[in-house]
Amino acid sequence: MVDDSPTLQIKQHWFPTKASGERSFLMRMEFSLNQRPKGTQPNMAEVAWSTGDLARAMSILPSIVPPKVREGMRRLLQPWPAGRYTEAYRRSGGILNLFTPPWGEEQDEIWAAMLARWQTHPFADADEKKAAYLALEQQWNTMPHPFFAGLTPAQVMVGGGPREAQLAEEFLDQLKHKYDGQPFESEGEMLMKTLMLLRGWQCQPQRNGQRPMDIIVAERNELLAIRARALAQRNQP
Repeated sequence: MVDDSPTLQIKQHWFPTKASGERSFLMRMEFSLNQRPKGTQPNMAEVAWSTGDLARAMSILPSIVPPKVREGMRRLLQPWPAGRYTEAYRRSGGILNLFTPPWGEEQDEIWAAMLARWQTHPFADADEKKAAYLALEQQWNTMPHPFFAGLTPAQVMVGGGPREAQLAEEFLDQLKHKYDGQPFESEGEMLMKTLMLLRGWQCQPQRNGQRPMDIIVAERNELLAIRARALAQRNQP
């Protein structure tokens, strides 16, 4: 029998910093949740979205997967909050964000400015103020954010799919070929050159004429649409 379970493939790559290497493992875990088994079987994320049963979703993993990885995947499969997706600060953001610093709420000037405008707005009553805050959270969730290389927090939360996984491997292979064994004066120089290579690569048309950035955004939007349909069907009486 062929095992069609999602797998994590470990491959040697070159990374400019230890943090980016560690972040790449989180990125691969996110990819694996959206990896569809062969045939018509739903992937782990789809099972979690459509049933709310994390144990059932986790059962798709091969038994050989170590406990630490299982715990990481279980955390990624947790239900999203009803309000602002602050968990996006702790996701990888995929290949586009692999080499950027781990931003947090304390550095998020975008949210701080939105919150400041809400706080100074004259509302008629407490109910109107609360409704405006809830709308503000949803606006942040769906707004392209510079912290995430132009992805929205919702796009970060959903993770990347198989097309992004393939693109990520292609870029990391290119990065290793270009810089592995090359001397650098500092870690900062390595990181800067890596980021410059990444930002150029993400805007270069691929064989189908699409830029990697466009492919990644489109695929993450497809995954968000799949999630929305799964949740809608699950909530039907």
